[in-house]
Amino acid sequence: MFQKKQKIEDLILGVLSNGAENTKSLIEKIKLLRKNTSKQAIYKSLKNLKENEVIIHSKEQVALSSVWLKRLSDFVEKTRLKYQTENSPSVNFIGLKQGEKISYTFKNFEATDMFWAHAFDVLSDITPLTSPIFLYNPHEWFLLARTESETYLFNRLAKIGKKLFLLAGNKTALDLYVSKYFDGKITNYFTTDTKIFQKQNYYVNIFDDFLIEVWLDPKVSEAIDQFYKNIKDFDGAAKKKLLEIIKQTGRNKLVINRNKRKADKIRNKISKFFLS
Repeated sequence: MFQKKQKIEDLILGVLSNGAENTKSLIEKIKLLRKNTSKQAIYKSLKNLKENEVIIHSKEQVALSSVWLKRLSDFVEKTRLKYQTENSPSVNFIGLKQGEKISYTFKNFEATDMFWAHAFDVLSDITPLTSPIFLYNPHEWFLLARTESETYLFNRLAKIGKKLFLLAGNKTALDLYVSKYFDGKITNYFTTDTKIFQKQNYYVNIFDDFLIEVWLDPKVSEAIDQFYKNIKDFDGAAKKKLLEIIKQTGRNKLVINRNKRKADKIRNKISKFFLS
């Protein structure tokens, strides 16, 4: 999902997820993360969180409430169980048998991305830890458009030890630029000029015998390709331009397929680039 300006409360929770903080230190960190935020606004948010029993604010220390954390943990577990046992979007594709597939269409990339991320997360969890994830993107622009979300995903995979291999189908300056986000152990990245797939708007993720295949709107995909050909350095202006491109409306198609033969064939196409 695209990153909008985050609420102060969300930033406070993010900082406190790493442990208790001195009030003064917490305020300084929030001001760094959210420019032009006043001390008064941060104190107001702290007060709201305290009143809702989300945090403990004692003297000069601020910490997450253990009671709230337990409630949150229970909520997440109950919700996950519900989504695995009832008629939800997850179950629709989790229950696919060999040779079956399900197709979704979206009018903009933001909606596509939200469901794509959901499916990616679910399939990462239900497929064997020993089965690496293989990805093919014409350009790995996700790391440029939403760095925080993508690096969070990489960190999550690193924690559970699930390997990821991502092949980018171009070798422009920006394709090479994102290699710094991969550790070469758990998360692996390779760029190639070799034509792997015919369509420049085709993306594929492989999880054991499941595939997520995505066809982005051709006009949006062409604009992304031109962006990569013309932009050599990635800065704030370049990011703004990229976000404008991917927020355009268009027809995007996502297909989740359970097909061992097809998964093996595409996996072999991708994996050979990582064998040398």
